[in-house]
Parts: sequence; structure tokens; C-alpha cells
Amino acid sequence: MLRWLKRGDLPAIVRIVTRELIPISPHPQPGGRKLRKDMKARLAQGSTLIASEGSKVRAFLHLIIQHDTLFVDLLAVDRSCQGKGYGSRLMNGAERHARNLGCLRARLYVDEGNEAGTRFYRRLGYSVVARHEAMKCYEMYKWL
Repeated sequence: MLRWLKRGDLPAIVRIVTRELIPISPHPQPGGRKLRKDMKARLAQGSTLIASEGSKVRAFLHLIIQHDTLFVDLLAVDRSCQGKGYGSRLMNGAERHARNLGCLRARLYVDEGNEAGTRFYRRLGYSVVARHEAMKCYEMYKWL
């Protein structure tokens, strides 16, 4: 089931970020309370879609609408649920939401070395449009 972020979801999101995103990030990341505080502030800057089974958060996607562009800030799926369509459902939900708000395009960043992420986004129609050396990532883009 897809739903919007609700009170009480933050611990599950921090757990997923800690297990799935931090280990593949080329950038140093805080842990513990600092990570929780940083994630709370980051999620307050946009909207967050949650994929859940009952009360269990299985995956999330944080998005920001910038003028007529959907910016996918974070997407992570708990490893026990990877390959089960959660990521695709979240992306489709975010893109549908953005089109309903008048967005014409979507963009996101993928860390260098995250080949699985790059393949995933390519399957969804995204193309690499730039490499950002300083950020050690690729920018990907899609017309909605």
C-alpha cells in the first residue's frame, strides 16, 4: 500500500537509510541521533511516500516539487523487500502526483558506483544527462 508519511514513520525510515543508503554512499554520513535529526529536517522540505505492509514501512520515496519539476530526493527499499516492485510503485506514485501538480519533468541523482540504482532508473525511462564530479554522482532526467 502507498500512503503519505505519517507521525511515527521516522524510525523506520532512519533504519532503512542506515541499512540501504549509507553503505553505498561515497559521502561520509552521520549516525545515531545526528542522522535522525538530519533526516527529520530533510523530510520536512518536501513530501514522502511510504510503501507499507500493514504498519510496517517497507520503502519510502522523498520528493520535492520545484516549479514544474519533480525532484526525487531519496528512494530506499528495505533489503528484505527488494525486487518486489516497491521501488517501481513508489516512483510511479511520485510521477503521477507530480503530473497532477503540473510537473513536466523529473530529475534525480544517483551515486557513482550504484549500478543497480542506475539500471533501475533507466528501466523507468530516465537518462543520464550529467556527471557531477564534486558530488560523485550522475544526474538523471525524464519527461513526464
